Amino acid sequence: MKTIILYFITIFSTTTFVKSQVGINTNTPTKTLDINGDINIRKELRLGGNDNTLGSAGTNNQLFQVKADSDLANNWKSYQIANGMGSLSLYYLNTTKDEIGIQFTSTGKTDPYTLDSNLNDWTILQNNKDAFVITDDTNSSKVTLSLQTTVQINRLTGTGTNYSASFACGIFLKKGNEDYKLKAVRSDVVRGVRGTYKIFNLNVTLDKLAQGSYQVQAACRNRNLGSGNNLVNLGIGKPTDTNVLNQAMASTTMTTTVLQPY
Repeated sequence: MKTIILYFITIFSTTTFVKSQVGINTNTPTKTLDINGDINIRKELRLGGNDNTLGSAGTNNQLFQVKADSDLANNWKSYQIANGMGSLSLYYLNTTKDEIGIQFTSTGKTDPYTLDSNLNDWTILQNNKDAFVITDDTNSSKVTLSLQTTVQINRLTGTGTNYSASFACGIFLKKGNEDYKLKAVRSDVVRGVRGTYKIFNLNVTLDKLAQGSYQVQAACRNRNLGSGNNLVNLGIGKPTDTNVLNQAMASTTMTTTVLQPY
């Protein structure tokens, strides 16, 4: 009897106080269980459990995420993935803001514009410039570019009510070391008394872009600003009459959205 009791105590002590690391296909395990090879789980993988609480097995459509720098432990994550073959997912989204703007004080040319023409004779909005990368090799990607600015007219003297100024803004795109090419353009006109302003929007979606690195730049130009007593100053993204408009109100934003197949 004494021998049996002593044997039981020895086993109990060993299982209670001995703790080791187990390695499968490795002689130097670094964790409590270190498996060097494939693992096949037939039932459930649960995370975060303890002696009193059953760990989480996740939910349908969740993915197992290995501990990242910002996470305290491995966990289950939910991701939004495009449905169906050929569906597009958001790969890049960024908005640039320009608070410098452009001011024109003379009449320009009113000729029509040709797509894929270069940036000559255009004045850039300095901070409305962005860059993105197309990784898709199936020509299925789409890039949406949205430009919004405020345009204002003014005169140093005069109280007329029929002033007007026309202008145009465009979005230019370049690939790698190539030159910028015009990809979208709209013209508009501002009419009214001194200080009159309006919101200008330009939106374009470009598709079938080849793989590579791209840069996008917004630019504008003056068209007809009048002449003589009817000549006006034109501000694009820049106030020309601060009595009714300030720089924060006049600033220009450009948003770049890149969609590619998942």
